Amino acid sequence: MKGLKKTAGIVVFSLSILFPLHLFSDTLKIATDEWCPYDCLPGENDGKVGYLGDLLVETMKARGHKVEFVEVNYARGLELVREGKLDGTMACFREEAPDFIFPDFPLGKSNSTFFTLKDSSWSYTGTQSLKQAKIIGIIDGYDYVDPTVMEYLDTKPSNVLAMKGEKPLERLLEMLISGRITTIIEDKSVLEYKIAQMGKTDLVKVSGVTDSVIDVFASFSPKIKNSREYAKILSEETIKMREDGRLQVLLDKYGIKDWQSK
Repeated sequence: MKGLKKTAGIVVFSLSILFPLHLFSDTLKIATDEWCPYDCLPGENDGKVGYLGDLLVETMKARGHKVEFVEVNYARGLELVREGKLDGTMACFREEAPDFIFPDFPLGKSNSTFFTLKDSSWSYTGTQSLKQAKIIGIIDGYDYVDPTVMEYLDTKPSNVLAMKGEKPLERLLEMLISGRITTIIEDKSVLEYKIAQMGKTDLVKVSGVTDSVIDVFASFSPKIKNSREYAKILSEETIKMREDGRLQVLLDKYGIKDWQSK
């Protein structure tokens, strides 16, 4: 019997050599939508997938996993992750998906900001200013976080244009530049990234900032058994990347600072 046990041990050891652990790794399917620099569609951004996409790739690769991005609109992406048809979503707010599995800390900060043309006299100062805007451009289905803003938008007022379809932010910016709408509300980093990409930075200005700052997370499906392990990997490997400087190198590609340093 001792000989048999010894042989079995050799077989198991041999299998570990023939089939390294990385061959048993997972390929995570992650929902992606255009919200650059957090979450970028590579076809529209010179191959960039966003800093959260890069972070997911690097952290999962460190533990032998691969990441595959699935392009889908934001609301549908949340549905697919919730149903377990996708492993996770690249960027979301905890408040929008409290049932999802999250890393130990946020991976960004978002603050909704109003932008107008540089010669505009309109500025955001609260609900009354929203009523005074001729047309406010928003992206359909987005949560702009600030309670005052969302309370107004939820009444579906006639002076709000909710853009649907492809490239909604770019289309809204084109309407703003042509004078067809008064203002756009968007995350400050997202709009500044997009307007710079369009080469129109000199035409717009910040015309008001909401009071609410919200944490941004990558997150994982509550229906997939390995989600807690993925969240743990993302947390642990991000800490390592911050400590050895690799995180800031990654962020430099997008011209942004570490959110913890703000």
